[in-house]
Amino acid sequence: MIEGLAQNDPQQLELQLQKMVTGYPIEAMVPFIAKQDPIVAGFIIGIAKKESNWGKRVPLLDGKDCFNYWGFRGGGDLVTRDGYTCFDSPAEAVEVVGNRISQLVYEYNLDTPNKMIVWKCGSTCAGHDAYGVKKWISDVNLYFQKIIN
Repeated sequence: MIEGLAQNDPQQLELQLQKMVTGYPIEAMVPFIAKQDPIVAGFIIGIAKKESNWGKRVPLLDGKDCFNYWGFRGGGDLVTRDGYTCFDSPAEAVEVVGNRISQLVYEYNLDTPNKMIVWKCGSTCAGHDAYGVKKWISDVNLYFQKIIN
């Protein structure tokens, strides 16, 4: 559990994130993730764990890491053949993905992993395996809760 987030303490968050993700590629993103508010940071960490095992399974472009640890398909100048957005740096990745998550949380009230399932399914989960949907929610929630509580 991360303590001190009531004050949105980026330094405390950064230390806790560092402990959580040491040895994973997402570790390079910790300073940028820690600048996000706790709900957004919780989704960044939870979704990245589920979608890429914190950067161990990622889309590549010309054999290079796209810094896309969330399965993000937001277009842009660099896109893989499968439609995944590629970012130039860890900082850019966290900024773009963080902005999109922030928009979903604060403009659309998607403030729990259950509501954030749109990240996996889009507008409907009708074509998705029900177990996979529940598992996505559960797995994202595990790390989301570690950040926000």
